[in-house]
Amino acid sequence: MPNVLTLETNKYSIKLENFEGPLDLLCHLIEKNKMDIYDINISEITDQYIEYINNMERLNLDVTSEFLVMSSTLLYLKSKHLLPKQESNEEEITEEELIRRIIEYKKYKEISKKLKENFLINSKRFFKMQEEIELPKQKIEKEYTADVIPKIYKNLLQKNSDKMNENASNIEKIAITDTYTVGQKVKEMYRTLIKYKKFTFNKLFSLSKHNKEEVVTAFSGLLEMSRRNKVITEQDELFGDIEVEKYRKIGNN
Repeated sequence: MPNVLTLETNKYSIKLENFEGPLDLLCHLIEKNKMDIYDINISEITDQYIEYINNMERLNLDVTSEFLVMSSTLLYLKSKHLLPKQESNEEEITEEELIRRIIEYKKYKEISKKLKENFLINSKRFFKMQEEIELPKQKIEKEYTADVIPKIYKNLLQKNSDKMNENASNIEKIAITDTYTVGQKVKEMYRTLIKYKKFTFNKLFSLSKHNKEEVVTAFSGLLEMSRRNKVITEQDELFGDIEVEKYRKIGNN
């Protein structure tokens, strides 16, 4: 963490640094005092923490609300050590909860540090690889004959012409491709029912005589006709023939 200011006093010098948050400052004070994280001297840590905040305020440095909230928490925990034990409120933070948060924060910082180190290492490797890659050097002719430029220009025109012809051929293939609609296939099935009163879907739209897109479109139309009670369909077995006939009301011949 970069140093931002050092405050000289008659007693001692206080080094002010950039901290990402109150837990970052707490971790710094714990390490500085060589305390066991599971056996923190709350009273000492609280005094040092408040001293740090006071010096920041004297120097008109920005003290965010989260640092002030932590100050209140530490003062509260310190007072619990000084005062006789009382029944604690379950919602109040305990010393154990504070220690747990500090431990979790230290783990987070360690993981972040490792990720940052790995990122820097990989970045250096990447840029080193980029430096090692040599682009092929293109030989530039010093002298040109009079027919070189017309020849190159003619080749470019030929390539463009070939590409345009290829695109035109592809567009023509698309244009002659048949398109089918559900409405067309429904009308075709209605006409078949008028003529034969009953038909086998698999034979009317067999894959040997129709392409897959047309069969799928026709089947979608058949499902819609069945949903609207326009036809009755029967299929004795899975993947068997689908028999289709016009819907008849009960009692009608």
